[in-house]
Amino acid sequence: MTETWTITKLLDWTTDYFKKAQIEWPHLEAEILLAHSLGLKRIELYTQHERALSKEELANFKLLIKRRSLHEPIAYITGYQPFMVLDIIVDQNVLIPRPETEQMVEIVIELVTRNPQLVTIADIGTGSGCIAVTLAKYLPQVKVIAIDSAPQAIAVAQKNADKHQVSNRCQFIIGNLLEPLTEKIDLIISNPPYIPTAIIETLETNVKDFEPRQALDGERDGLDYIRRLIKESPQHLKENGQLILEFGIDQAEEIKRLAQQSFREIKIIRDASGKARFLLAQL
Repeated sequence: MTETWTITKLLDWTTDYFKKAQIEWPHLEAEILLAHSLGLKRIELYTQHERALSKEELANFKLLIKRRSLHEPIAYITGYQPFMVLDIIVDQNVLIPRPETEQMVEIVIELVTRNPQLVTIADIGTGSGCIAVTLAKYLPQVKVIAIDSAPQAIAVAQKNADKHQVSNRCQFIIGNLLEPLTEKIDLIISNPPYIPTAIIETLETNVKDFEPRQALDGERDGLDYIRRLIKESPQHLKENGQLILEFGIDQAEEIKRLAQQSFREIKIIRDASGKARFLLAQL
């Protein structure tokens, strides 16, 4: 007789399996994957907890379990990552949006709300487009130019703009850092690669083996792209224009020193965990 697998039974089994596989949030991720596999909301797993899965549903879910047990990020398995209040489409061509980047977007939203004259924004290294799309969604008065060197990333970013209905105010360009900019910009924002090359192989498996290396690797000391952005941004910014960057651990002092060579006002902002994480610089 074939064993019956109900939603409750499968959630319990998957949670135990994920614990053994050292998945950080075993029960939560079991819920997310099962809901995704069945096309349900997570709450519906409990309103339909006695529902038995078909052979086909069970087989499809087992494939997802296997992928996650090998530490493939859950965002790549489901195809999206929550960011602010948006679901951002992701695949292995783009970095998975992080909570720290949400905070950087919040900083920009607050800045633009206080200074409504800031209407043109350039998002450098846009990746999934999470920054550009969210800013366009929250700030209907702004135009965002989003640049990335990877055509595959630009394709994902465009999908996100279409999904969230901001394509009319987001321009996506394939190019290298600031080179494609042909007009002066009010604000430049970037979450560039900032991890030193030697550190990449020490990162967690779900990062180093799955996320695009070019979105992580900041070369020898992690600051190659940041140096260029700080040096080249002033020629692309309007008078009193501003630059905001996300950076890594122990990079704040050098970044502050670099910014002081070109910018009038420099501010280092800490993230929610208390680490120096963002540069806000004004001409």
